[in-house]
Amino acid sequence: MKRTKVLGLLLVFAGMSMNMFAQKVNEVKNFEFEVKLGANYPLEKLVGDSRVGPELGIEARWNFNKLPIDVGLEVNFNSAVRKFGSENLSNRIFSTMIVADYNLNRGGKFSPFVGVGMGVGNCQQIQGNYGNEGSKIAVMPRIGVECMRHLRLTLDARFAMKGYNTVGLTVGYAFGGGLRK
Repeated sequence: MKRTKVLGLLLVFAGMSMNMFAQKVNEVKNFEFEVKLGANYPLEKLVGDSRVGPELGIEARWNFNKLPIDVGLEVNFNSAVRKFGSENLSNRIFSTMIVADYNLNRGGKFSPFVGVGMGVGNCQQIQGNYGNEGSKIAVMPRIGVECMRHLRLTLDARFAMKGYNTVGLTVGYAFGGGLRK
């Protein structure tokens, strides 16, 4: 009986995944360029109180014709900001990453996506003196939604070095993209 239940669950999950990959893929323009602005929050509790910091990025993406996937290059600036006594602490990360997204309902007016990025993060202390500096491998999982084929809302987490890791929310506008005519 137990094997039957496990086999049944596996068949259900297999069917769901096949349905996910069998989605109709709308033809969209191949190239898009996004400018994004947002805020982030430090993931670790180091010293003092964590504060909201800035996030700014640009991204160029290539949309595959027959697949709901895009790949691209992202350049991003953000700061893990903290307040310690009367002193402000700001650890900035400048990252360059190769990114890839899987798009659900690509080309639709409401298109959720999930993605990941990997590259190099240059970690620097901008204000205060706490933590290390250096260049490290950076990883970024993300989820979001593209509305009206151009406006993107993205939630990401950026991991590079202790004291610099953040979770952020950005709003971006994608130039290009959209449905092919």
